[in-house]
Amino acid sequence: MNTNLLSIVNQIVAEQGENILADSKRLFPYFSDYAKNEYKEDRVAFGRCIEMGAYQALKNTRTADERRRVKASLTDQLQSKTGIDKARCADALDLLEAVLFKQAQQAPAPPQANAPVTQVNTQTEKAKSISIKTIIFGIAGALGGGVGDLISEIFKINEGSQTFLGNVVITAIWAAFIGLGVSVGLLAAQSIYLKKKLVLKSIIKTAIIGILLGAVAGGIAQVAFAFTYNISVVAEIISRIICWGIMGWGVGWGVSIFVPNFPKKRAMAAGFLGGLIGGGIFRATFSIQFFSGAMGRIVGIMALGFFIGLTISYIEEALREAWLTVIWGKNETKNISLGQTPITFGSSREADIFLSNEAPVKATVQIENTKVVMYDKTTNQRRELQNGNQVDLGKVSFVVNTKK
Repeated sequence: MNTNLLSIVNQIVAEQGENILADSKRLFPYFSDYAKNEYKEDRVAFGRCIEMGAYQALKNTRTADERRRVKASLTDQLQSKTGIDKARCADALDLLEAVLFKQAQQAPAPPQANAPVTQVNTQTEKAKSISIKTIIFGIAGALGGGVGDLISEIFKINEGSQTFLGNVVITAIWAAFIGLGVSVGLLAAQSIYLKKKLVLKSIIKTAIIGILLGAVAGGIAQVAFAFTYNISVVAEIISRIICWGIMGWGVGWGVSIFVPNFPKKRAMAAGFLGGLIGGGIFRATFSIQFFSGAMGRIVGIMALGFFIGLTISYIEEALREAWLTVIWGKNETKNISLGQTPITFGSSREADIFLSNEAPVKATVQIENTKVVMYDKTTNQRRELQNGNQVDLGKVSFVVNTKK
């Protein structure tokens, strides 16, 4: 049942009285105005059931069994006269019954091609999905950082130089590999999480930012080390940790490009915090003899990448105000944040949720003036969605979640 339409009809009845449902000429001006953003098929089906006198037929019933028989008969008549899909005719009569007898229709409607809306509760899936994504991001950051450091070890980039400038350049190149690995690793994690194909444009943008910010952080770290290691051990440690925070800041910037509706400032702050934590662990590994040299660098960098990815994902999930729970199957759900940037569903390679054998963009969902709005691109219709609404798009469905 279209819960938005149910709310609209209840509002009209509250304002004009229940008898308006027996007079289609009085009802339709209000209905056309209030329900103008609802699906045309839903509006037509409800309007035709009013025209054929369904209000009086249901009103005259005395028991639930009698109502079921009357609804079944009216459904057949409505379908026969209008050619409207039988399930939609039944939904229209269910809606009218709910208005007349104040019944809460909670059972989800059967899947329809034009995205019906139902009301569900997804608290269990929500908690599970958040933790899975956070872990995926942490692991991806660790693996990306480890690969970047391993490449630098293979090409012996970490070998020192006899000059100050040489050491700065070598450290900057090494850190560029780390930034590249962590950034691209998190991009891959986001794509895997959402069952989305990697797009070359996103890979290039993410790689460039990771390389540049990694190089800057590495260069600053080496300069800071050169000026602080003779002052005190504490000064050297603090400067190094802050510089790894700078790398995390850059990675967070890159992540804001490919994680939809993740504010750039929040992403950079999360990356900086993760960099500080990871940098502290990275520095601590050098205090353990077993982790000296190459082993210490790999373990420390993987810790750095892990906490950058973990912190970025955790903060993104914890602070968002609205999100979609995308459902691929009975036990497969993933979350994606909502904001002013539309979340796209379709067969385009750049769609956030890929749907094979569909239009390049089948539908989009975004925040408009604090409201969650869906645009059905196949019918050019706009619909406002509420917390708990479930929309079926055929191969996938999604549930709207809002904190307010």
